[in-house]
Amino acid sequence: MISHGPTQTPSHADVAKLTPQAAVAHAQEIARPAEVKNLYSSRTWVAPEAIPQLKKAAELPGMVYVAAMPDLHPGTGSPGGAAFVSRGLIHPKLIGGDIGCGMHLCATTIDPRTSVKRLGDRLSSIDGVWHGDLSAVMRKHGLQETGYEAALGTIGGGNHFAEVQVVHSIVDKRIAADLGLMNSKALLLIHSGSRGFGQEILNRYNAESRGVPLDPNSTEGLRYLAGHDQAMRYARANREIIARRIMDRLGATATPLIDLSHNHLEKKTTVHGDTWIHRKGAAPSDQGLVVIPGSRSSFTYLVRPIGNGEVNAHSLAHGAGRKVSRSQCEDKFGRLSPEDLRRPKDKRVGIDNLVICENRDLLRQEHGKAYKDIDQVIEDLAHFGLIEVVAVLKPILTYKTRAECEDGDG
Repeated sequence: MISHGPTQTPSHADVAKLTPQAAVAHAQEIARPAEVKNLYSSRTWVAPEAIPQLKKAAELPGMVYVAAMPDLHPGTGSPGGAAFVSRGLIHPKLIGGDIGCGMHLCATTIDPRTSVKRLGDRLSSIDGVWHGDLSAVMRKHGLQETGYEAALGTIGGGNHFAEVQVVHSIVDKRIAADLGLMNSKALLLIHSGSRGFGQEILNRYNAESRGVPLDPNSTEGLRYLAGHDQAMRYARANREIIARRIMDRLGATATPLIDLSHNHLEKKTTVHGDTWIHRKGAAPSDQGLVVIPGSRSSFTYLVRPIGNGEVNAHSLAHGAGRKVSRSQCEDKFGRLSPEDLRRPKDKRVGIDNLVICENRDLLRQEHGKAYKDIDQVIEDLAHFGLIEVVAVLKPILTYKTRAECEDGDG
């Protein structure tokens, strides 16, 4: 299903603020409508509020096309589960504040037959300050002082998590073996980002540029991109430390397999020339295997991207996508017992997970049924010729928080 968005109609005030080079790029783009490519089937539920957000993004100056994934959902300012391709201009507000948020998959030395209760008992809080060798990690990732060093190694709130998983099934044995995926060892999947640092980069952009698009070669554009790249490095370092902290608690070791951001800007030469891909909850499909988690009561899929990347903006879904808003979760799931919330199960497929989350509101908001059906998301991606499934993983222990966390989704 591919539809076309309306002709771009930015305000005269916005155009007047552009640099001459960016204004030329904008003038070249407004003569053609931006496409909105809907890469989901009629069987996939999409919140109506996400559609006008997509159309609004398609009307932004310099926009070439927008790719909407099956996990599409409304977001703050722009929808999640989408990639936005522009030429000549960049739009920081499309990325949002959790710059660099992504998935980190590790192979571990944990025996999947280990008692989940024993693992949960050993996994004490990792919400506080990490007392490891922070200087060494910062040097490794090329990080400068940010003022947010105390948050490195913490997961955050919203839909962020760390999850011990086991192999449910392997579809492509060769690729799984090359990656080091084994039935005999559990895995660790981490979803976290740049914490408050990325939001500071966005706030600085809003204060300096008042939300208008930027010429990436201008002083303002270069300043934003430098902050963006720093936040990307921060987020990778954050996930690395989280993995180390969890393994230390569980008396195990981890080997990184995949680390991919799904909230970022990427400069890429495509059939449309030199473009900028803005990913908001969209995993890159041009950097190897991709891990796409569902909810804490459903599967995670390891997939191999296929196709030339042009129809989907070199991007894939980053998860299941939210179906029930956080404000509605109290009404829908408020009567469930703590046991039901902390031990999500699906007997049909053998899922019996233990969730560590001491924030009761967050526990309800992250109920499995608050998210779309991950199986349908994967089916849609396969239907559009974007992926092949390599392996299916299932959760056995999910860590959210042992305290109150306030930062949002990413």
